[in-house]
Amino acid sequence: MNANEHPHRDELLTDPAPRDEGSAPPVQPLPARRLMTFGLGILGVLVLLLVVTIVPRRNVQHELLADVAQRDSAPLVEVTKVARAPAGSELTLPGTIQALHEGAIYARVSGYVTRWRADIGSVVHAGDEMAEIDAPELEQSVQQAQAQLAQTRAALGLARADLERWKQLASDSAVTGQELDQKRAAYEAAVANTSAAEANVRRLQQARQYTRVTAPFTGVVTARNVDIGSFITADGATSASVGQGGGGGSLFRLAQTDTMRTYVTVPEVYATSIEPGLQATVQVQGIPGRTFTGRVARTSRALDPASRTLLTEIDISNRDFALLPGMYAEARLTFPRVTPPLMMPSSALVVRGQGPEVMVLDSAQGGGRAVVHLRPVTVGRDYGSTVEIASGLNDGETVVLTPSADLADGSPVRVASRPVSRHRGGR
Repeated sequence: MNANEHPHRDELLTDPAPRDEGSAPPVQPLPARRLMTFGLGILGVLVLLLVVTIVPRRNVQHELLADVAQRDSAPLVEVTKVARAPAGSELTLPGTIQALHEGAIYARVSGYVTRWRADIGSVVHAGDEMAEIDAPELEQSVQQAQAQLAQTRAALGLARADLERWKQLASDSAVTGQELDQKRAAYEAAVANTSAAEANVRRLQQARQYTRVTAPFTGVVTARNVDIGSFITADGATSASVGQGGGGGSLFRLAQTDTMRTYVTVPEVYATSIEPGLQATVQVQGIPGRTFTGRVARTSRALDPASRTLLTEIDISNRDFALLPGMYAEARLTFPRVTPPLMMPSSALVVRGQGPEVMVLDSAQGGGRAVVHLRPVTVGRDYGSTVEIASGLNDGETVVLTPSADLADGSPVRVASRPVSRHRGGR
């Protein structure tokens, strides 16, 4: 093919801008100044947004950090509320079991023991013979007194007869009045001598009855200090070896054990609540697993000024004789209290040079923060884990448990988030 066959080839090759009727118009570039202005505007908006959003957040962050630092610097404490003990209170006191009646039996006459009928552990009743004493000297004294009585009675008869005769002679004026008065005085003296002799005989006969030693009340013999042939004197001396029981110089020792008693000392704060008839539960270490029921028999109705306690007697029924004198016992009294005391854990006490104190918590502020203040208190009865507060606190106040030595009056603290316990201890 030659050049003539393609007349427009050169035009196509040489035309730099072929015409395309469907294409967009050419884009004109923005001026440099206008582009810079637009970029600066966008940058300003971004800076403004940064200032509006970041700066308040930084302020809040600084406040939070400061608050956390302040909270971290204050110690964390646990607290509890002071509350009154229940109205019905229990009190356990120590005591020693004693027989209801106990005494040593002595001789009233001197002599030798011919026989004894009661040994230790024997149950005797009132009036039972326990021993017999041979007192020959007493028998001789009785016979002598009876002879003297016969003499005085004879003298009394003679004085009576003389007085009657002298009365008749005085009526005939045969004797003087003075002589009659002498006979009358002699008769009155004979009457007095006879009365004295009769009293002496009765005394010796009464003493003769004490040659039989009898039980003054029903009980158990806890000691026997005589044997057959032992010499006994009326002032309590004995030739027997006193090693079988207490009560030196006594023949026997007797105890009434069907009813036992124990004495306890009640503290002053409970004294007004103890009345006769109050029921008590008694436990004895020597008899585990068993309780005995007793009642308050009487109180001294006066406090011991040295210990500020009320002496109280509790009687306990002992029909089966299980309780023995001398046993250690614990008596538990249950009674209503007129004014129940305030109770708090003993771990809240601060014992320093000024005496017992507690850390009282002010009203909690925001974030669990608070301030503590030292307050002196008067401690009542100590139960070990809890104590009574006699004065210094009010019902419902919050105190710090186990305060550290670093806490002082006015110190800021952080309160633990656990629920505040209301301790109602007491017995």
